[in-house]
Amino acid sequence: MKTYPKVAVGGVITLENKILLGKRRDEPDRYKWAIPGGKLELNETIEEGLKREMLEETGLTVEVESLLGISEIIRKDFHYVILDYKCRPVKGIEQAGSDALKLKYFDMESLDNSINESTMEFIKEMKKSTNFIHIIKKDID
Repeated sequence: MKTYPKVAVGGVITLENKILLGKRRDEPDRYKWAIPGGKLELNETIEEGLKREMLEETGLTVEVESLLGISEIIRKDFHYVILDYKCRPVKGIEQAGSDALKLKYFDMESLDNSINESTMEFIKEMKKSTNFIHIIKKDID
């Protein structure tokens, strides 16, 4: 039996007006592009988990710079709290691994429906505001 809510982390790497996204290998949103990241493991700090996930999914060792925002995704039998951080690559070569099939930089001005919904919403909020982002997607009554 799964225990919820789950805590996940995401690493936002930007280059000029582009954002690095990974094509998801697994559900939810299989084959959609999303901010690289994943679930925290037991006894792992947020920063440790983010650095592990970024290395596993992108091949990059990152420096965690700042918390950009939180997304809460709540559906029947599904509840994730995702903390997205601005990250700066310090070592490595971008290479998809683990849960990512591919990596690609996307122009933030021309995103399409190949991007998963929560990533799309987060990027839109990130572009229009320098404030902290808090997104709540609740699809149950």
